[in-house]
Amino acid sequence: MPVLYVTQPGAEVRKKGARLQVEWQGQLLATLPLRLVERLVLLGPVQLSAAATQVLLQARIPVLFCNMRGNCYGVLTVGYGDSELLLAQVERYRDENYRLSMAKAIISAKITHQQRLLRRHVRNHPNPVITQIADQIDQILMTLPNRSSVSEVMGVEGQASALYFSAFGHCLRQSGITFTERNRRPPKDPVNAVLSLGYMLVLSEVLSAVMAQGLNPGLGFLHEVSNRHPALALDLQELARQPVVDRLTLSLFNRGVLTKDDFLTQPNGGVRLKEQSLKRFLLFYERAMTTPFRYGRDGKIGTLRDWIKEQAQSLKKAILSGETWMPEVLEL
Repeated sequence: MPVLYVTQPGAEVRKKGARLQVEWQGQLLATLPLRLVERLVLLGPVQLSAAATQVLLQARIPVLFCNMRGNCYGVLTVGYGDSELLLAQVERYRDENYRLSMAKAIISAKITHQQRLLRRHVRNHPNPVITQIADQIDQILMTLPNRSSVSEVMGVEGQASALYFSAFGHCLRQSGITFTERNRRPPKDPVNAVLSLGYMLVLSEVLSAVMAQGLNPGLGFLHEVSNRHPALALDLQELARQPVVDRLTLSLFNRGVLTKDDFLTQPNGGVRLKEQSLKRFLLFYERAMTTPFRYGRDGKIGTLRDWIKEQAQSLKKAILSGETWMPEVLEL
């Protein structure tokens, strides 16, 4: 089922019979049967009518409220969860050894994805700098099993990510598009703007998958529990950064789908996509999320959205059983 994105500032999402309608200044921008909507993502100042809110809650369709800079600041969803599962989550969270094993599994998968993305790039575009950095990331990954605390695991992740992003700019081949470091709040260049937006969209994917399994998205293992962020969703987001967002970002810039002319610089120095360019990006994002491919040991065919849902399902099983969770790493 599709995800409905609303990007027009000042638009309103309304209920019309068994359909959702997006209206702006008396114009009908979009209409979609409610039964076909999997998730509603509101980007920027978009209104949601009371009738639409009620029917979305009844249908258990989550609504994500986000800004144009790539930050998700709220989720509307039914608040009931699985009590047995919640108790299991709490028990696993309080088990320091279990938390450590989860943290290692997540970061091992993330670093492997980083290394695989870089090596895939140099297969088609040889670059000794990227190759050297990929080798260094391999060495850092080998130290992960020896770490004895979640904070040490996060230290390994920080080292690997610093190296990875130092190589990321070398993977960009469009003249005039450069990347020197990861920055956000606000992103200060086109590449960081797309990365931030993409990571926010992936977080919305993960939030939906986690909540669909009855898991509490705020009770994580790698990220600290906080009222300010969904820790468990952020845990799973780490798995999807390279397979979804980083690959898509490189593809859009290297193919010239996005150029410097697609971005605006704001008074605070932040950079974001123009309205029409954002719509184009969302089309390519949805295409990336819904294109079938073969993955896994048994060579099954699915989409990246399927893969994210499967990670949430396997995580739930691991939490209930107390077994070590092994996320599925993609070949890239």
